[in-house]
Amino acid sequence: MSSTTSFSSRPEQQGIRIGALIALFLGPAFVFANMYTTQAILPVLSRAFKVDAPTAGLTISTIVLAVAIGSLFYGPLSDRIGRKIVMVGSSLLITLPTLLCAFAPNFTILLCLRALQGLLMPGLTSVAISYVNDEFKGSERGLAMGVYVSGQTLGGLFARLGSAALTAATNWQVALFSFSLPTLIAALAMWRFLPDSQSQRARLLPNWRQRTTMLDSPSDQAGGNVLRQSLSDIWLHLHNRHLIGAFMIGFTLFFGFVGTFTYLPYYLSGPHFGLSTVQLGLVYLLWLTGLCSPIAGSLAGRVGSRRAIAVSMSLAGCGLLVTLIPSLPLVILGLGLLALGMFCTIPAVNLYLGEQAHKAKGTAASLYLSCYYFGGSLGAVLPGIALLHGGWPGVALLCLGTMLIAIASDLLLC
Repeated sequence: MSSTTSFSSRPEQQGIRIGALIALFLGPAFVFANMYTTQAILPVLSRAFKVDAPTAGLTISTIVLAVAIGSLFYGPLSDRIGRKIVMVGSSLLITLPTLLCAFAPNFTILLCLRALQGLLMPGLTSVAISYVNDEFKGSERGLAMGVYVSGQTLGGLFARLGSAALTAATNWQVALFSFSLPTLIAALAMWRFLPDSQSQRARLLPNWRQRTTMLDSPSDQAGGNVLRQSLSDIWLHLHNRHLIGAFMIGFTLFFGFVGTFTYLPYYLSGPHFGLSTVQLGLVYLLWLTGLCSPIAGSLAGRVGSRRAIAVSMSLAGCGLLVTLIPSLPLVILGLGLLALGMFCTIPAVNLYLGEQAHKAKGTAASLYLSCYYFGGSLGAVLPGIALLHGGWPGVALLCLGTMLIAIASDLLLC
């Protein structure tokens, strides 16, 4: 058997694969949660810092924008030094700004700490996609990608429910402080359970020999070689029409999703529905639909990722339309369809990336996630302006428009 065979295909390493699945679930569940710790308590932050809704939404858009920027670097880095060391190292470092957010003396400092969280977070979020595409084969790849996405899903739910409940019981400072320990647990879980893949070691060995040789050369020459290779990989991916389609899907998909759920608390806590902070947190139980991600990933592997993307995005768009009906049960139903469509789309797009990126997959994943999170950063601001001028219909229709662009990209570019 070749040394580059994935561990997922060898029966004697089933225990290792299970450990990897555990780590792929726990890592994003606790680290990714930090992105959304302020989302369910935005009205509270508006009152605490005396800022309006779009300004409070910067606590989401800032971290999402930072993730978009950081995503450009971690993929190429993991192509060269290995996936696990990047995932574990960045997750350990994110513990510090997570802890300090609770002690922010003003809104500006809070935004700076959120930005630091965002710059570190893609060390996990962008590299994990490449790890799964490298180390799992066949139908198991879809299952593993679904496990990873379901971890992110429950992380988002954990953040919203936890921050809402703790803020209602104590205050927002205690709520944000409480997320530092789970973040540390996530990093340690990945260090303990995530195996070093044989395929990655085999791929790194020639690079290690090359780096050893380059130590005898001037350091700027070595750095120049790495930079040129990274730029060459980026140029290659940007000339792949199919990958461009995936990048557009990521941008528009996350714009609509973040825009909807960021300004949802203002809609549901307004005079028409009047939900409390705790009740708003319970609405995010809809993120449990993300538990369908492993099933959706497996189905996408069977029916084709593009077909799965079209179906799930159409479901999400229909859900947004239903939220326009001013009835709480129907709004909840619409949000549930939106969440289900979103969480079924993500593993399908991640699989599609693995199919279309034939080299430098870490760089491809970084470009995709950078577009994904750039879309989310705009989705945390522009719908806020739509809310001020057009109410909830303005938010819903703006986000629906971006989802239609995603469906068109799947049909025409992918």
